[in-house]
Amino acid sequence: MTISTLKSSEIFLKNNSQIIFLIGSILTSLGILLVTVGGSWDITNHLLSKPETFFSPPHALMYSGVAISLVGVVLSFVGWKNLNKLKNSYFLPFKIKLIGIGLLTGAGPLDFVWHSYFGLDGLLSPPHFTLITGMFLCSVGGMIGISKYLKFNNSRSISKYLLILAVIPVWLSASGIISSLSLPFSSTDFFEFNPEPTIAFIIASLAYPFLLSLSVFLIFRLSNYQFGLVSILGGLFLLIYSSTAIVPNFAMFDTIQFYSLNLIPFIIADIFLKLNRSKLTLFFVGGLVGSIFYMVYYPYIMYTYNEILLGKLVSPSLIYFVYFELIQTVLLYTLAPAIVMGFVGVVLSKKLSVKILMN
Repeated sequence: MTISTLKSSEIFLKNNSQIIFLIGSILTSLGILLVTVGGSWDITNHLLSKPETFFSPPHALMYSGVAISLVGVVLSFVGWKNLNKLKNSYFLPFKIKLIGIGLLTGAGPLDFVWHSYFGLDGLLSPPHFTLITGMFLCSVGGMIGISKYLKFNNSRSISKYLLILAVIPVWLSASGIISSLSLPFSSTDFFEFNPEPTIAFIIASLAYPFLLSLSVFLIFRLSNYQFGLVSILGGLFLLIYSSTAIVPNFAMFDTIQFYSLNLIPFIIADIFLKLNRSKLTLFFVGGLVGSIFYMVYYPYIMYTYNEILLGKLVSPSLIYFVYFELIQTVLLYTLAPAIVMGFVGVVLSKKLSVKILMN
C-alpha cells in the first residue's frame, strides 16, 4: 500500500467519521435487537420445557446479535477516534457501548460454563443478568449515538425513523431487567434466585408502566415530535413480544387477536400528541400508556401476580385462563400507581432527551 493511499484512507476516515460512528451505532442497536428477540424466545422454550442446550436456536440468535454488536462497537471506535470537534460529544455513547459489549462478550463463556456445570439455568442466573445488563448498556449507547448524529446533522424527517431502531432495543432490554427481578423463573436444582413475591409485585407494578411511558416519550421528544413513530414503536414491540412469547405456545395462539388490540392505545397516544402538546395532553398520554402495562406484557406478567394473589401452579396451557382470572384484581391494585408512574415517565423523558441531545 502506497503512502498516498494511506493518506487518502486517513482523509476518508476523518471526513466520514460521523457516518462511521452512526453505522456503528446502528449495528450495535440491531445486534441488541436480535439478542432480545432470542432471549424472549429462550424464556418461552424454558417454560415449554423444550430441550435446552448451549447451541439451541435462541442462543444462536442471541450470540449472532452479540457478534453484530461487537462489530458495531469496533466501527464506533474507528469513527470516534477520527472525530475532531465532536469527539467529546460522542464519547459518552462510545463509553457506554464499550462497557456493554465487555459484559456481553464475557457473558457468553460464563453461560457456557454455567450450563456445563449446572444444566438448566434460571432467568436471574449470573450469566443471564450479566448478558441483560450488557444488552441494556449497548442499546443505550446505540440510542444516544444515533440521536446525536440526527441532531448534529439536521437530518430530514425520514431519517428519524432510525430512532425506532434506537429506542426499541432499549425498551426490550430494560423489560428484560424488570422481568428478571419480578418473574419467578429463577429456581433450579442448584440455586434459588426467585425474587421475593411482594418485592416482585411492587417492581412490576411500578417499573413496567414507567418504562412504557418513558419509551413512548423518548421517541416522541428525540424525533422532535414526529407523528407516527409512537404507533410504529408500539406496534413493533407488540409484534416482537407476540412472536416470541405467544406464537411458540400453541395453547395461546388464538389470543394473538386479543393481544393485537394493545396497538389501539399507542395509536390514540400518537394522535393526541399530534393534535396537542399541552402538559395536560402529555400527562394524559403518559397515564394512558402506563395503565395498559398488564395487557402489553401478556402473558408472562401473570406469573408475578399469581405468586402473591392466587398461588396456583400454572402450566403453559393454563396461562390464558389464570391471566384473565387475575386481571380485575391486578387492575384494582395497580391502575392508580401505573398512571402515576406514567406521569413520572413523561417528566423524566424530558430531562433524559435534553441530556442526550446536548452538544
